[in-house]
Amino acid sequence: MLDIHNPATDHHDMRDLTIIGGGPTGIFAAFQCGMNNISCRIIESMSQLGGQLAALYPEKHIYDVAGFPEVPAIDLVESLWAQAERYNPDVVLNEAVTKYTKLDDGTFETRTNTGNVYRSRAVLIAAGLGAFEPRKLPQLGNIDHLTGSSVYYAVKSVEDFKGKRVVIVGGGDSALDWTVGLMKNAASVTLVHRGHEFQGHGKTAHEVEQARADGTIDVHLETEVVSIEESNGALTRMHLRSSDGSKWTVEADRLLILIGFKSNLGPLAGWDLELCENALVVDSHMKTSVDGLYAAGDIAHYPGKLKIIQTGLSEATMAVRHSLSYIKPGEKIRNVFSSVKMAKEKKAAEASNATENKAE
Repeated sequence: MLDIHNPATDHHDMRDLTIIGGGPTGIFAAFQCGMNNISCRIIESMSQLGGQLAALYPEKHIYDVAGFPEVPAIDLVESLWAQAERYNPDVVLNEAVTKYTKLDDGTFETRTNTGNVYRSRAVLIAAGLGAFEPRKLPQLGNIDHLTGSSVYYAVKSVEDFKGKRVVIVGGGDSALDWTVGLMKNAASVTLVHRGHEFQGHGKTAHEVEQARADGTIDVHLETEVVSIEESNGALTRMHLRSSDGSKWTVEADRLLILIGFKSNLGPLAGWDLELCENALVVDSHMKTSVDGLYAAGDIAHYPGKLKIIQTGLSEATMAVRHSLSYIKPGEKIRNVFSSVKMAKEKKAAEASNATENKAE
């Protein structure tokens, strides 16, 4: 979990930008606020920053973010926060924004589930897919009592599967990634997918097929888990059925269900903002249908949108940049080059240190 050194201290302080959501997009937006010399506050509903990367798959490796040939999800979050932290953004954790109000003077108030109200000149919604919950296997009934001990919907720690007989359900990239990622630590890995082929492709799919050919893992396509057995509150075995009606039993200690998540916009759905495909419609400036209210990341929609981390980071940059015209009306907005800004900051810091040394 990220160590946040600068939580918000005064709920009534005005900030230039309220950032709703503390995932990669929200964190990078906070960095961009610093780059553009405006103040901000991140409001995150979970107990830590990082969004799904931190909460669901911190140990998953990511390969498609510029500058990182390969990086564990939690390390990417740490790097993003290291960038933003130098500008001391306010951070509010464990509070979910339930309502916003645009005041007569054009500023905003955002209210959270705790009753706190935060004021800002503009708002950026970077809430990812909204609230999310894993898709489950309805045929297994209520198995919530096994969640976190025998049944998992994400890999937060490889240690939970070390030396265990693991059955993974799914055929997408996440299921394939963890089939490869766990086979060196688990006692055995069985991959079950109801389709006749995987949705995931590329290098990992090839590695799964190779491991299957080598006998390192078992793979069952056009197959479903139809029921499980448990003893003393722990999973012992599960029953599988193929599309041709064949049935058999697999001994297992862990069931890892990786068939995606259901998103829910929650209160956002009632904010009278233009929606499309369960996301907020934005223009080329990342502005929603309300002036002063912007969106970036998976929550934002426009034609040709590509929902990947890299896109969200770019959208955060654009949203903050274009919000300046609303936050500082009438001011000429100049482009800020990071190299020039950092050089000035270093020079100022050196001058300050020199002054302090002379005073001593």
